[in-house]
Amino acid sequence: MATRYTIKKSFDPSQFTVDYSKELNTEQFEVIEKGEGPVLVIAGAGSGKTRTLVYRVAYLIERGVRPENILLVTFTNKAAKEMLFRVERLLGTFPKSLWGGTFHHVANLLLRKHAKRLGFHNNFTILDQEDSRSLVKVLVKDLGIDPKARRFPSPAVIQGILSLAANTESSVKETVLEYRSAFEDIIPDLERIGVAYKERKLQNNQMDFDDMLVYLLKLLKEHDDVRKKLAAQFQYVLVDEYQDTNTIQADIVQLLASHHKNLLVVGDDAQSIYSFRGADIANILDFPKQFPDAQTFYLTKNYRSTQPVLDLANDVIARNTKQFEKELVHVRSGGEKPQVIPAQSASQEAEFIAQRILELRDEGVPLREMAVLFRASHHSQQLEFELTKRDVPYEYRGGMRFFERAHIKDTIGHLRLLENNHDEVTWMRVLTLQMGIGSVSAGKLTAIARRQEQLADALRQDFSSVLTSRSATGFKRFQALAIKLTQQRESGPAVLIRLVKDSDYAEYLRNQFPDWESRMEDIEQLAVFAEQYASLGTFLSEVSLQESFGMAQTGEADGDNEDAMVLSTVHQAKGLEWEVVFVLNLSEGAFPNAKALDDAGGLEEERRLFYVAITRAKTYCFLTYHLGLNMRTTSMHLQSPSQFLEDIDSHLIERVELEEEYQERVGSTIFKNQLEWDDADQGENKDDTEEIGY
Repeated sequence: MATRYTIKKSFDPSQFTVDYSKELNTEQFEVIEKGEGPVLVIAGAGSGKTRTLVYRVAYLIERGVRPENILLVTFTNKAAKEMLFRVERLLGTFPKSLWGGTFHHVANLLLRKHAKRLGFHNNFTILDQEDSRSLVKVLVKDLGIDPKARRFPSPAVIQGILSLAANTESSVKETVLEYRSAFEDIIPDLERIGVAYKERKLQNNQMDFDDMLVYLLKLLKEHDDVRKKLAAQFQYVLVDEYQDTNTIQADIVQLLASHHKNLLVVGDDAQSIYSFRGADIANILDFPKQFPDAQTFYLTKNYRSTQPVLDLANDVIARNTKQFEKELVHVRSGGEKPQVIPAQSASQEAEFIAQRILELRDEGVPLREMAVLFRASHHSQQLEFELTKRDVPYEYRGGMRFFERAHIKDTIGHLRLLENNHDEVTWMRVLTLQMGIGSVSAGKLTAIARRQEQLADALRQDFSSVLTSRSATGFKRFQALAIKLTQQRESGPAVLIRLVKDSDYAEYLRNQFPDWESRMEDIEQLAVFAEQYASLGTFLSEVSLQESFGMAQTGEADGDNEDAMVLSTVHQAKGLEWEVVFVLNLSEGAFPNAKALDDAGGLEEERRLFYVAITRAKTYCFLTYHLGLNMRTTSMHLQSPSQFLEDIDSHLIERVELEEEYQERVGSTIFKNQLEWDDADQGENKDDTEEIGY
């Protein structure tokens, strides 16, 4: 939650004046001057929306509105802190009674005053995510549910289901059927847990983060006197990033603005990319319908990117039908056309990106001004390997480096036992994944297994003396998989990885983690990577080097190294910017994500995600994809370029072909033929195609 600022001196609005027409552009100034009543501000990427909100607050205070009558709401602590700091800097001091911060911060302040209306005391405890999961774990036990009798969803998965149900105002049953259908048969158990979770929090005087919004809305809807008092107090309500609100948040701000009806919301429908968290784009799209007298303003002057980058972004988003149409225009001059680069394989794509990064660094662009963005975390694996080989420091945003992820280590652990049966740490790791096997049982089983030189011999030992009725089932499942692995050892590491992926380990992931599908994709990507190795020993050695490199860079690349480039999913990159942006793996099925296309509105949200990726670039934008050819083995699977690339007006980009030596390495004309997809729309501009070498 955002924290209040300490007053540096008493605040007197008469002691300062701001020349708004000089400080702001015409579009921004119009919002500042005319922003009365319900107002929708469609703020394009890099158009200065935060500046506009901050100056609107200053404008109101300068004209006599008391700070306590202003409510300024945003989403993240970082954004709230930045906004409040800029208000203070503009005014010269912080108006202490201004209401500002995240939705949860505001909810906390209001609920502390009125908690008794909802059955709580005003000293209620706020549960963080870990606290919530611990409580769920206790309730599972109290309800007599034995999670070890069969695979049962972990507290993290259960808490995720309950959270999504709360944020989408859906029942547990509806949420499970729509998002986690594999748990359909245990819906009654999950509903019991949900009811007990709510009751126990009330008994314990506790709220989790979801409760804070749910109960604030309940307070405003069911207690008219409270709603009327607060709505009368908040003469002006201003909301940032309105496209990211869920229905609960939208209802809250509308109720708080119900008296004076001065509700100003700022957002960009083209950057609405969080539906998986419950965000509802309809909140911003339908704002003019909800408020027929609303004014709509557009901020289209982009201060971040050059015009060629903006031309591409405009072209991409224009194909969405549900949107507020706008054209971003540049303030910065110059710039080069974004480039589209096809590669024969993921490894060649990674080689190109790594080499281009080094070239740009030599040309004077700091590594910290470069980022590689991707649709899903598993897309980064090949590039991480390539950057490691070239000793390029990088910071991974929003998660762990590929080879440091638990499920990758689990999968590799199964393979390591084939290579070294004496590896006690790996035996313990793999065995404790099995149903019914805890650390004590795993230790006893490991002691027996490690007496043998080879895994195959270990599996033939008599373990009955240390197996219990509960651990026997899990161990038998492990044995079945381990026998398959020993039988297929010479088939290569890729085959072995897929054996693990298709085993009971998949069930373990599904029940243990809310993001299990992403983890399964990670493992498949590991298998694809392993296809280039015929020897299990060589593969494991390479992986160990990756892990060691990651450990060596911990603390160096992750924030302490001022000149480390960034690897990030597009979702994590929203709100950030870099001089150079690469968007990789723009292949059909990867970006747009194939599964997302099954959802209503999925294609348009994927296109908005692509738009967000492009608009992170200030000057250079590289769009890469690969055809799926593996140059180091005989395996081959063709992919087509993303439909997003095929849609682009050819005049807005440069098509780049890599040097012919890379085509010759596969001895095939398939790559050349596949490149012909863009011949028809290149026409006479085809001669402008640039060749890039290494």
